[in-house]
Amino acid sequence: MVLLDKSSYELLRYVMRLTNPETVMSISRALGQSRRKIYYHLEKINDSLPSDVEPIVSIPREGILLSDSQKVACQLLLDSVDSYSYVMSMEERIQLMTIYIAITSERVTIEKLMDLTDVSRNTVLNDLGEIRAKLTLEPFQVYLYATKSEGYFFKCHPLNKIQYIHSLLYDVFSHPNEGFLTILNKKVPRFEGCERLFSADIVAFLAEQVTQLEIDLGKKINHYEIEFMLKVLPYLLLSYRNMVLEATEQAEILQEFALIRKRIEYHAAQNLAASLFEQFEVALDEIEISLIAMLLLSYRKDKDIHTNSQDFAEMKEGLERFVDEFLRCSAFEIDNRETLIRNLVMHSKALLFRKTYGILSKNPLTSQIRQKYKDLFATVKVVASYTLEAEWLIQMNDDDISYFTVHIGGALKHRPINGKTFRNIYLVCDEGVGVQKLLYKQCQAYLPTDSIKAVFTTEQFHSVEDILEVDLLISTSDTLRASFPILQVSPVLTYEDVMKLNYFLTYHTMKDNAEQLQPQLQRLLSRYISKEEDVREAADKIQELFQSDFFLATVEKGGLKDLY
Repeated sequence: MVLLDKSSYELLRYVMRLTNPETVMSISRALGQSRRKIYYHLEKINDSLPSDVEPIVSIPREGILLSDSQKVACQLLLDSVDSYSYVMSMEERIQLMTIYIAITSERVTIEKLMDLTDVSRNTVLNDLGEIRAKLTLEPFQVYLYATKSEGYFFKCHPLNKIQYIHSLLYDVFSHPNEGFLTILNKKVPRFEGCERLFSADIVAFLAEQVTQLEIDLGKKINHYEIEFMLKVLPYLLLSYRNMVLEATEQAEILQEFALIRKRIEYHAAQNLAASLFEQFEVALDEIEISLIAMLLLSYRKDKDIHTNSQDFAEMKEGLERFVDEFLRCSAFEIDNRETLIRNLVMHSKALLFRKTYGILSKNPLTSQIRQKYKDLFATVKVVASYTLEAEWLIQMNDDDISYFTVHIGGALKHRPINGKTFRNIYLVCDEGVGVQKLLYKQCQAYLPTDSIKAVFTTEQFHSVEDILEVDLLISTSDTLRASFPILQVSPVLTYEDVMKLNYFLTYHTMKDNAEQLQPQLQRLLSRYISKEEDVREAADKIQELFQSDFFLATVEKGGLKDLY
């Protein structure tokens, strides 16, 4: 069997998502690979496909678009990936080795690393050198050591190690590669000391705890972040258990967690630990319970009934001053000030705990927000630097600023547009309250006034799907399935997203108008055409023209004059 690597699978997944032909040049730009590499990986994919499936080829001046049979075969190829048919990249080998060294209770040797990654001794040594080099660039002060008695291990402050592994796992799971995840999921449970926490029953139990945690907290944690937390929790617990700590070191860590034990998240973590012990007799110590509470405090919330608590009165006052200063030094205007302040308090509570305990929260939309909302981003960044950063004694990076920009952007005053047909349009977005509001404001700029009826999460939408009258669903997810028309867009609308919205509205408006025009066309044509059958045929041809892509594209470019 031909071995497919990460780049091969990236190309395979990319071409499977195509709905229109795309050239090799365009694909190479999108994937950041040369055309030669694209053709090379395309050849490997074709060699892996069944003999009765036609090879994937790029048609001159058109590009690549998979047939139905090719899509079925490619999906089977993706589903069948395992550790024997996938070759890890160097980056993936380094990630796997790092996780192994961080969580296993066995002595790590060169031979075990060779067996783990299926590469030569020299390659393992080169990878270990690369790990050391990467660690010098990280802010966590984690160091890789090796001794004859202990093998390879990380030396650092225990919380620094947790922060580093959390950051590493965020990279692994936020940009998932199915081939690598398959290897990871197969190999990790076999590491010494990891079998119990990675058992299928405990993994399933943790996945089911989202609802109970939210009930205990009186908060709704961001959907993606709570799923991520429960997915990586076994890794973080084992990373802590991997270290041998003196009693004084344990006491120091507990002292650092003193602030956490006063919060409701600590009690929710205690309940989770009690359930884990009751069902599986897996006991968590005080540090591990505090670690779970720290994560619960650090993750973004979509809903929080405690935002008006006196505990956060000073924070609210600081945010009030930030908003006042933002409005004073900019030309922006906002709606629903109280809602904005409440959402900023909810976000900032988690932000301060993240800053206190070094838990990173990367925003995948930062580059898009910085580019599309340049002025808004710059204003938020400047104002935050001499208000919030100075008052809270923190340093906000671009990811932090982009989250604030999302909340501010979602509260900006809307200047409505008119002149389009009224429609029932619903937005579906799982990226959190802030992004939902920003998406709503963006769509308002391009859609008919009052046409957006609601913004749902996927779960909320499916709960009311049967009772809705829907003309269009706009979703930021590519997994949403419904019987209504769906447009998939980025949370920060791109030029292509806007064109898709305009095309949909133009097409369906003209389609409706064409249907209303049919009787009038027939009456008009009957003056010049005697046969009723010929009249209907001519009217149908004209209606087809109204609904054609060529006609719509011509209208978008500037009008009917281009037809002549």
